[in-house]
Amino acid sequence: MRQYRAIISSIFLILFFGSVSMAATGLEKGFMQYEWGENIAKHEDLTRLYSKEDITFYSNPSELYTLDDISINNVVLGYYKRNLFAVYIGIDTLEVFDRIKQHMNLNYGLPTTKTGGEDQVTLKWKYKDITIKLKINEIDEKMKLAFYYRPLLRELKKDQFEELDDTSLQFFPIEKNKKPKMIPFLKF
Repeated sequence: MRQYRAIISSIFLILFFGSVSMAATGLEKGFMQYEWGENIAKHEDLTRLYSKEDITFYSNPSELYTLDDISINNVVLGYYKRNLFAVYIGIDTLEVFDRIKQHMNLNYGLPTTKTGGEDQVTLKWKYKDITIKLKINEIDEKMKLAFYYRPLLRELKKDQFEELDDTSLQFFPIEKNKKPKMIPFLKF
């Protein structure tokens, strides 16, 4: 009997960890249809939001991403020298924040935690060439999820990146007369 429990437990662990690693495998290539390091010229449907020096931020107002049944429309793509290096996702509710945090913990392990001042908390995961940051300002409840492609991030000057990191969530509403297509970006 003890032998059967050991076998069943082993099979369960193999299946569990196998499914966790399978869930994480797409991120090293990019975010959805946007590949890390890919040139902006491949995505003519993106709308330019903001530029400073070699960094430009884009969004696609016709796309609406989903997290289970929750719509997320604040997705901004960061390009350095016209190549994708970052994705920023604005989070509107604590429920979505908690669900994303749970998903990240399951797929990438426990994060490192950094506090900034009295109200800023940043959770950080690393997966292959990707750094993932989940940030929350506990006073005003501003939240965002960010993915950074480290090979391009290293090329940025440290002071230039830090300056732009805080201003990168310049979102705009979806146009009233256009219905965006729904694209699931995290599945539970």
